[in-house]
Amino acid sequence: MTSYFVINIETFSSLMNNIVTHFLLAFALFCSSQASAEWGINTYNPVSISESAQKIAADIKQLPEQHFFSNNEYRQVKELMSRTLFEQNKQLKTLEDSLVNYRNDATDKNWAKVEQNHRSLTSLNVSKEKLLLLSDTKTRDQLTGFGPRGVTQFYSELRITKQNIQYYIHYQLRSFKKLLSDLAISPVPMISVLFKVLCIMFIFNWWMRNSDRLIHDFKVSKLKSTSNPSLLIRTIWYCSRAHKAIAYLLLITATLRIISTLPSLQHLIFLEIFTWWILGGSIAVSFILEFAFRNSKHNKKENIALRLSTIRRYVWGIIVAGVILQISSRTLGQGTIYAWINSFVALFFVLLTIISLKQWNNTIFSRIDRFETYPISVQWAIRNKDSMFMSIPATACCAAWLIGRTLQHLVLSTLSQYAAFSHALAYLFRIEVAKQTEVSREQSNLVRVKGPLAFDYIAPGSEESELIEDYAKDEIISLSRYLLTDSPAVCVLSGERGVGTTTVLKRILNKTKNAVPIYINCPYDGYAALLPELAQLLGLDAESSEKDILQHLRNSEQCYLIAFDNAQRLVKPKVNGLVELMKLTNLLRRARKSHRVVLSIDKSSWRFIDRARGERLLFDLVTFMPKWTEKEIGQLLDSRIVKENNVNTISFDGLVLPRQWDEDNLSDEERAKNGFYRILWDYSDGNPTVALRFFRLSLFRDKDTDAILVRLFRAPQSDDLETMPKPMLAVLRSIVQLEVASPEDLCDCSRLSIAEVISTLRYFQSRGYIEWNDEKARISDHWYRHITNVLHRQHLLVK
Repeated sequence: MTSYFVINIETFSSLMNNIVTHFLLAFALFCSSQASAEWGINTYNPVSISESAQKIAADIKQLPEQHFFSNNEYRQVKELMSRTLFEQNKQLKTLEDSLVNYRNDATDKNWAKVEQNHRSLTSLNVSKEKLLLLSDTKTRDQLTGFGPRGVTQFYSELRITKQNIQYYIHYQLRSFKKLLSDLAISPVPMISVLFKVLCIMFIFNWWMRNSDRLIHDFKVSKLKSTSNPSLLIRTIWYCSRAHKAIAYLLLITATLRIISTLPSLQHLIFLEIFTWWILGGSIAVSFILEFAFRNSKHNKKENIALRLSTIRRYVWGIIVAGVILQISSRTLGQGTIYAWINSFVALFFVLLTIISLKQWNNTIFSRIDRFETYPISVQWAIRNKDSMFMSIPATACCAAWLIGRTLQHLVLSTLSQYAAFSHALAYLFRIEVAKQTEVSREQSNLVRVKGPLAFDYIAPGSEESELIEDYAKDEIISLSRYLLTDSPAVCVLSGERGVGTTTVLKRILNKTKNAVPIYINCPYDGYAALLPELAQLLGLDAESSEKDILQHLRNSEQCYLIAFDNAQRLVKPKVNGLVELMKLTNLLRRARKSHRVVLSIDKSSWRFIDRARGERLLFDLVTFMPKWTEKEIGQLLDSRIVKENNVNTISFDGLVLPRQWDEDNLSDEERAKNGFYRILWDYSDGNPTVALRFFRLSLFRDKDTDAILVRLFRAPQSDDLETMPKPMLAVLRSIVQLEVASPEDLCDCSRLSIAEVISTLRYFQSRGYIEWNDEKARISDHWYRHITNVLHRQHLLVK
């Protein structure tokens, strides 16, 4: 029993020694193979190519760049091409004989000859491709065309392909035998590949189980939380619609690349070509079709189906052609067979285009019939649309014109989103319209509609006026986050005169539900006149002091949302000019309750406040009213036109504007109206009050028909403002900032004497720059935009 136990112990010990020895040997082989791969060490002697193939390759390298070629170099290329073709046929016969010898006697020595001949033939094929690129057009066409030499080369490349296939079959069989022998020695590389594949499969399975939840979380956190997500976020969300197909594509690609690292399975990498072209192409088809459908949803169902089917045919045709060309390029090279395949692919797309044009014939010409004017080429196409031989070219001509027109529309629509482009376009329009207007006024009997009569055709603003809901939407949302909550806040809304700050304040007050809304239009007399109005609105006596108002705000059970409109009337652009504004803000901050306050301050005055106080004057939010866009100005002007029996009382007939690319489907009057609105938007610089005023100044009455016609207004022009001395411009700036100003206020702000100020004001009044309101000067509405533009160019005012 003891001896048996000893024998088993010895047997087990020897077995463990053998296992450990084999394991260490396998590990050493694996490490050496990895090191060889890393350092580029070959474990076998490299097989050299033939001397003739090496000589041809060396001669090609010595050639200069093709753009430096002379006739001598082109002759040299022809000689090298003849040598290459001769050596290629010779080497092909040698490879055939070596393959026959290897099939009869499968030894390593015979296989080394096969590899040497195959590599020599491959080198000659590469040399032939380079020489084809360097050859002149005539030689290249002879060798790759359908003539006698091209057919000869075609059969030659077929023979080469046949021998290459036989070589790869034998090579793969030897590789499999080597793989089996390597596995018997060391299975570690195979185990490593399997481990990597299993990791990839684990990641893939995890994604397939959790993808729906992750995509939903991404939608909630990145898309629904913001109104304007970035382009990257929108792209990720769009790609997530095909996340499963993309996951399969990545899985197959990663798996093939890992498996192809094994020496015997490296040719599996060719399957990646099919994977990316077919599976990736199907994903691209899905995206393209969905994009086309989303942009075609307003068309007829027949047109949508025809468009989608055409896109599907072309995309799948490109995918099939790409697979064929890439496989032929990597296996056959870019020789005669590749050129023939390329020609047949081009012929295929020509036939596909002819079929598509046949199907689109009726649709294209029905769209052409909707236009009133078109070029001569389209007129020729319409005359030949039913011709047997010319219908296809005619359809192609009309299709090209429609595509070009669509691209023009897209370009113009994209550029119109930039204010600079729209301003430049409006400036050109204004010049053209001004020329036509001067001629029409000389030849017609038009008289301008003056004074209050203009309001009978373009209504003034009122509480019942139509609101432009899209204007200042972001600014209203920002203010609402502070003013419509239960926390105290003091905010500032700054904007140019006439831009609509009062309307925005009242819209916010109308939304208030958890506070008592109070609207106060600050009086011209400043803080002393403001306190009685505030006291009365709070339910106190008009004689209440500042202390009484503060005590009421502290003890009130109700919260107030107070909107102070035109708070710039509490500001004087001079030393200590912020005293009254500081008194008001200190009063409101000492209330200690959750009262909310918003102050509307003119933008020109706010710049003075910001520079005077800087960071010391703290508000919870300062937001600026944006300029009105061209679309918003157009909507406002349309809403103010008085209508009788749902018919406009004014007409744009006779107002000729240059035709735009995106307005081919509009009538002449609609085109004129849109162009005129663009001119008004450009001149007003996004100020609706200025646009409305000059819209009224553009109304003319025809003496014969009594029709109210729109003609280009006369914009105020004055060179005196541009060359005016700086002290006089400073007086103008003070009037703009004060809104209304007495001579005494202007003396304090400009540091001029009372005599100089009065003389300057008389100069302004004689030219119509200012108006008088209770012995206070105010910039006239007619000159307001021109004056602010001049002050802005002189760096005296920020619009």
